Amino acid sequence: MSSMSPSSRVLFSSALILLSFCLFACGQPQPAERAELVVSVRPLALIAREIAGEEVPVRVLIQGGDPHYYAPSITERALLERALLLVWLGPQMEAVLAKQAASLPTERQLQLLGAADYEFQGANSSDPHIWLRPRNAAIAAAEIAERLAELQPQQAEVYRARARDFSKSMANLQKVLDRALWGYRNVPVVVTHDAYGHFFGSSGVDTRALSSGNNGGHGARSMLNLAGMGKGCLFGGVPENDRDRQLAEHLGLDYAALDPLGEQLAADASYRDLIESLLAQARRCLSQIPDTDGSQVPG
Repeated sequence: MSSMSPSSRVLFSSALILLSFCLFACGQPQPAERAELVVSVRPLALIAREIAGEEVPVRVLIQGGDPHYYAPSITERALLERALLLVWLGPQMEAVLAKQAASLPTERQLQLLGAADYEFQGANSSDPHIWLRPRNAAIAAAEIAERLAELQPQQAEVYRARARDFSKSMANLQKVLDRALWGYRNVPVVVTHDAYGHFFGSSGVDTRALSSGNNGGHGARSMLNLAGMGKGCLFGGVPENDRDRQLAEHLGLDYAALDPLGEQLAADASYRDLIESLLAQARRCLSQIPDTDGSQVPG
């Protein structure tokens, strides 16, 4: 060191200081990127937020599009690759997304359909829109809680406690929904999609679907079978449209549009808001029809 020139000693000392700083910085814990829980459709996000709380951000993939045909962009595929967990329904609902989901590790994706036994009373057992029934939402929430508990064991009991609380809340919400619809179980209810059976079926309201799956066609035979049923309601999807309105008129039914994906809900809406909104939308039509045997509402 004594043989170095003054300028060399300065350079050497500066290099040591820089090296020490780098070693110190490398040894410090770096702020980790916040892991996100990614869900396919908004109703699942409403359920997932009940479990994830503030600890895990929830991101919705499919916004303003048809889940059946949605394909993730390059940016969204990168999002899936780094996500803590992908929650989706399954190829029955998000057919194109299935290919991308197959590339993710099993523990980092949760396919809700087939993961548990859901309730299908009054609904088509092959229809994937299980979130339209509060009791099924509680089952889905429990599945999400268990998978998050596996991925983040330090938060396991928090997630499970939230799932239990949500289940109790959904049991009460299901009773409210069933009571509100029970009096209309003998009213003709026609729907443009089998999905609505999940919403109405638990209360005993029988829905007659014009189409099922992702087939939007209204067959001539079903039209003939539904004609002349008497005063009732036809429920279509949002936004309201002339096609469904004219169809309702042709069948002699009143008409209202329902929003099963929660597209019209506020940004900070909850799952309860989704169900209460659907009930309010249904009542716009049903309230025009006298209910039957309202005194016999179940307890």
